[in-house]
Parts: sequence; C-alpha cells; structure tokens
Amino acid sequence: MFRHDIVIVGGGLSGLRAALSVKSADIAVISKVHPLRSHSIAAQGGINAVLATNDRWEDHAFDTIKGSDYLADQDAVEVLCQDAPGRIIEMEHWGTLFSRTDDGRIAQRPFGGAGFPRTVYAQDRTGHHLLHTMYEQALKKGIKFYDEWLITRLVVDKGRCCGVTGYNIPDGIVEGFKAKAVIFATGGYGRIYKHSTNSVINTGFGCAVAYRAGAQ
Repeated sequence: MFRHDIVIVGGGLSGLRAALSVKSADIAVISKVHPLRSHSIAAQGGINAVLATNDRWEDHAFDTIKGSDYLADQDAVEVLCQDAPGRIIEMEHWGTLFSRTDDGRIAQRPFGGAGFPRTVYAQDRTGHHLLHTMYEQALKKGIKFYDEWLITRLVVDKGRCCGVTGYNIPDGIVEGFKAKAVIFATGGYGRIYKHSTNSVINTGFGCAVAYRAGAQ
C-alpha cells in the first residue's frame, strides 16, 4: 500500500495545478497515462484574462455567463474572472512562452464569444506549453507521480474517502493508496459518444468511480 497526505487522480492541467497549489504536504498524482500525454495538451485556443487597461473583469464575467446560456454558477465565474490575470502572470513567471506583440507585451486575440480580445495564447499550442510548464514545476516540487495507473474504486470509511484502489496497467498489479484527502481531476467524458474529437482516455471513468462510491 502507498501512503500520501494527498492523492490527486488525473495528471492534466487541473490535476497538476491542484498539486502545485498545496503549500507543504506529501502529494501523489495518479494518471492512467504519462501527464504529458493528457488530453490538456490538445488545447489550442488560449485562456481568457483581463490584462488590457481598457478591459474589465466584469465584462469578462458577463461574456462567460452569457456564453453558458446563463447556466454557469455566477459566484464561481466572478472568482474565475478576477483571479485569471494573476494566474497568467504566474504561468509566465514559471516559464510559459506566451505569444507576444511587437512591443513585447503578452498578445491577446478575440476568441470564443468574448466581446473583447482578451484571449492569451501560445501560438496554437497553448495546452502543450501550459502542461509542460506545470509538469516541470511539479518535478521541482518533488511531487510523486504514478503513471499508467487506473483507479478502480474509492476507499470510503464512515462516509469519508480515505484513499483509492489502483490498477497498474503495464504490470497488472492492484494496489491501495491511502490518503488524508483525495482530489479528482480526471477531465471530461467525450468518448462516451460514438464520434468525438476527445482523446481516447476521456472515458468518464473518474465520474463513474466517484458515482459508484456515492458522490453526488
């Protein structure tokens, strides 16, 4: 059995960002593929953030909520839009090579229903650059990675998740992971449909495992 303070299931951008947000703990990231083969690497367009002086986070929030057909959690959208500029600067300081304007500023372009050109991008390989940057930072932080492990179930004791059971794909070994906290960042499930541009790994297994354990 492996023991860690925090186990994060999923090695894409969400999983790596969660791992990097923890200040001091024994962290493990479990992924059924190498993190650099996560579907996040296919993201091309960019990230919306208010960087220009003539743009406002309130306008960013409105565009986001309108784009969701007013179904998005508006409190969460406000946090996202207010926090986005700082996260862009953070990623740049970590080493992400964002595209630049002729005068050296971070370039932004119109994208995805935004009413202002606020999309930050790295050529047409934004996900690739972000993923490599975060993975490098995770290695520097000493985060433990378990690549090619498939989570089969959550371990629940008295209504509290205290670990997971994993299947090592290359070796066929089943092993337990004990943790004080478990974070799921397993991405989408586009591959439940017959036709999808999603990676073959986007099967929704994370949602299914959590659902079977009683998550709502």
